Amino acid sequence: AEEALDDALPAILQTVWAAVVMDIDGTMKEVGRKLFKDKSVPWQIRLRRAQAVAKLSEIFAEEGIKAASAQGDAAPTFQNAEAAKAMLQEALMGSVVEKKNKN
Repeated sequence: AEEALDDALPAILQTVWAAVVMDIDGTMKEVGRKLFKDKSVPWQIRLRRAQAVAKLSEIFAEEGIKAASAQGDAAPTFQNAEAAKAMLQEALMGSVVEKKNKN
């Protein structure tokens, strides 16, 4: 069973990551619509909102680069398959405990 988990782990992580990216993408599109197409405020306010979001994105990008370079990596990744496996097992066990506590 553990060997099967080891073999399946990359596909599981890739699938979960894809789902997270899709969720974030959908959320950001909805936020963008609400921020930038809100006809209840003047266009000047929508413009300021857009400028603020642009500045925020610059800050996030800069901090991401700093964090990646502090880790000595170009992009955040799992240190290795064992660390990813441990994180997955911890998440699964936590969800089992939560479910037991609710019942």
